[in-house]
Amino acid sequence: MAIVNLNEIKTRVYNIFTKAGLTAEDAQIITDILTDAQMKGLYTHGYVRVKKYVDCIKAGGIAPEGNPEIITDTPSWASLDGKGGLGIIIAYKAAKLAIEKAKATGVGIVNIRGSHHLGAVGYYAAMCADEGMFSMAMSNGDAMLAATGSRQSNIGNNPFAYAVPAGKYDKILYDVAISLGSDMKIIQMQEEGRPVPDGWMIDKNGKPSNTPSDYLAGGVLLPFGGYKGYGLALMVETFAAVLSGAAMTHNVHAWNKTPGACGDVGHFIMALDISRMGDPEAYAKRVESLIDEIKASELAERAAQISYPGDK
Repeated sequence: MAIVNLNEIKTRVYNIFTKAGLTAEDAQIITDILTDAQMKGLYTHGYVRVKKYVDCIKAGGIAPEGNPEIITDTPSWASLDGKGGLGIIIAYKAAKLAIEKAKATGVGIVNIRGSHHLGAVGYYAAMCADEGMFSMAMSNGDAMLAATGSRQSNIGNNPFAYAVPAGKYDKILYDVAISLGSDMKIIQMQEEGRPVPDGWMIDKNGKPSNTPSDYLAGGVLLPFGGYKGYGLALMVETFAAVLSGAAMTHNVHAWNKTPGACGDVGHFIMALDISRMGDPEAYAKRVESLIDEIKASELAERAAQISYPGDK
């Protein structure tokens, strides 16, 4: 295994983005967020994205300027137009705005339209939790999942995250997309000659399949938990796209499929200042007690430990 210098890689990534037209500040933001995903083992949301983002910038689908426009603004809630910029930059600035509003009023909500793929959505929820906030962050995307009872793609693999401060446990951080397995993992299985696990997908005729090439030939992903996952995907679509005025389902342009078109993806970020409802230290003790109780439960056969979402 080759050993590489992380700082050298970060410098290279930063330089790539500045040469692509990003400001020094925005290039640093996206470098830090991609590095965070890479170092957490979220490789599908790490450095592998650099070339594809730059390809979209070159093709004209993504604007390198990272200055979202405020459409509506109230003390607690704002709506932004991302103006076709990089979703990571837009979501980062939106999370900062949600935190600012929550500190001022107790509640901060920001809707975004005109954006693109925002990377690992949990990053923005974690930003809020690190400031003493309860947070939810979510995004819609191009249609690639079949709603329960359907044999075609009709809703996005819409990622959803929540995060809360957790005292000595740092934070609870739950970050999921809605499919049982991702399309990138299926592509990897195709390259490695491995079958797709049961329940991940159907082929173009609506039949369950374990063959990766069936997905690449028009297959569709399935939501986790059946109708329960589908319901969560629909919730995200309403919060992230309907409220913001972003494109929905098949009207979303996939950044990695149509690099020359603005994705018009929608996001939703909410921060709630826990201190407005009580003593943060007392709250932290209650969360610690909750996690302690769960982790102390009797282990299932062959289980080494009980973890919580975001457990390091």
